[in-house]
Amino acid sequence: MRRIGFILFTVAVLVTLVKLGFWQLSRAQEKEALSSALKYRSDQMYYSLASLPGDPRWYSLTLHGEFDHSKAVLLDNQLYRGRPGYHVLYPFEADNGWVLVNLGWIAAPDYREQTPVLPEHHGELRISGVIAPPSSLLELRSAPLESDWPIRVQNLHIDQLSEKMALPLKPWVLQIDPDNSIALQQTWTPVVVGPQKHYAYAVQWFLMAVAITGLAAWWLKRSKV
Repeated sequence: MRRIGFILFTVAVLVTLVKLGFWQLSRAQEKEALSSALKYRSDQMYYSLASLPGDPRWYSLTLHGEFDHSKAVLLDNQLYRGRPGYHVLYPFEADNGWVLVNLGWIAAPDYREQTPVLPEHHGELRISGVIAPPSSLLELRSAPLESDWPIRVQNLHIDQLSEKMALPLKPWVLQIDPDNSIALQQTWTPVVVGPQKHYAYAVQWFLMAVAITGLAAWWLKRSKV
C-alpha cells in the first residue's frame, strides 16, 4: 500500500509539472504571436472609428475630437522609477463615438486622500496612439467604483466605467503616442514578459519532472531491497 500510494502521488505531481510546462509553452507562443501582431498592426494607421476592423487591437489610430475632463479615471498602483502614481485616462469623443484615452503616468501626492492635479486640454484636438485591451490584473474581489470624480480603479472594467460615465465607450483603450504634445510620462508597454522567459519556465518545469521521475525510480528500486 505504501508503494502504491507513493506511485500515485508521484504520478499526480508529474502530471501537474508537465501540464505547467506545456502551459508555459502555450504562453510563449501567445507572446510570440502578440509581438508579431503588434509589430505588423502598429504600422497600420486608421483615421476614424468607422474604418477600424472587427479586431482593432494593436492598430494605430488617429482621431479628431474633444476630451470630457469631468470624468477622469486614475489607474492605481502604477510605479515609475520606484515612485507610486497613476495612469490618467479621459473619455474622448470622436466620430460620434467615445474612446477611453490613456495619457500616461502622473505622480501620486504624498497622502492617499489627495488626488493629483490633472492636466486638461480643451477644444478640438488631434490625438494618435495604439489601440490596446484594457489592463486586467489579479483582483481578489471587484471593488465598487467611487462616487466622486476623479475615480481611482485597480483595473479598467470598461463596461462598469461606461455605465458610470453614461457613455458608450469602446471596449478598448487608446494608449496615446509618446510624441503627442499632450502625452504624460509613458510607462505602458504592450508585452511585459517576453516569450524567452516562458520557454525558460517551461524548461524548469520539465527538468523538475525528470528529476522527480529519477528520484521516484531510485526509491522504488531501493525499496525492493
